[in-house]
Amino acid sequence: MSEPTPILTTEKLVMQFGGVTAVDHVDFSLNPGELRCLLGPNGAGKSTFFKCLTGQLKPTSGTIRLNGQDITGWETHAIVNLGVGIKTQVPNLFDGLSAYENIRMAARRRHLKPMAKERAEEMLEKCGITHLARREVGLLAHGQRQLVELATVLAPAPALVLLDEPAAGMTGAERDRLADLVLETARRAAVVVVEHDMAFIRRIAKFTTVFNRGAIFREAMIGDIMTDRAVQEIYLGKQADVAA
Repeated sequence: MSEPTPILTTEKLVMQFGGVTAVDHVDFSLNPGELRCLLGPNGAGKSTFFKCLTGQLKPTSGTIRLNGQDITGWETHAIVNLGVGIKTQVPNLFDGLSAYENIRMAARRRHLKPMAKERAEEMLEKCGITHLARREVGLLAHGQRQLVELATVLAPAPALVLLDEPAAGMTGAERDRLADLVLETARRAAVVVVEHDMAFIRRIAKFTTVFNRGAIFREAMIGDIMTDRAVQEIYLGKQADVAA
């Protein structure tokens, strides 16, 4: 059987800030339908790498390809228009509109008006936020806003979903709901998750990429990553074991 054609690749990707190399010649590949978690200590380069993928930063050198198309240096909105769902660390929502209207507007990028309405209602239910449908987003708690934004990201049914610290600021129940959503999404789309919350990572992770000093340190299944002493040392230093 032939190998699947990757949906997302980077080749020798570099991101420098002055004399600091935050991303150092990274070769990365993601297959359609694959769920990949990006781990690493603060300053490891994973978030900078993510921002290059999503158009928040223009790489110094190297190449990013989506379905074989060179998208290096493209703006975020142009990448989204190719069928990519992007969630950044800070929720990107229209605070003066209701949760429903935010999600419906996102769905309209790919669906006609009647279908967008149906899709918005479906995403409210899947994300467990139907009770927030008519609430003004600017008045919601941070974890609730995170779920609303996730619903807006998923509403257009993207083929590739990129999530940067989606569990930040969530309650335990919200985090559990998020984990279920990520796993469900990964059944029909490729997903990349950057996250610090190890309890959340244990719930969702399969094949995992660990960054350190701007480069890929190791790629393996999450069980192997959790018991890897070298990963524990670079990820947590003198803190408790990753596997604890």
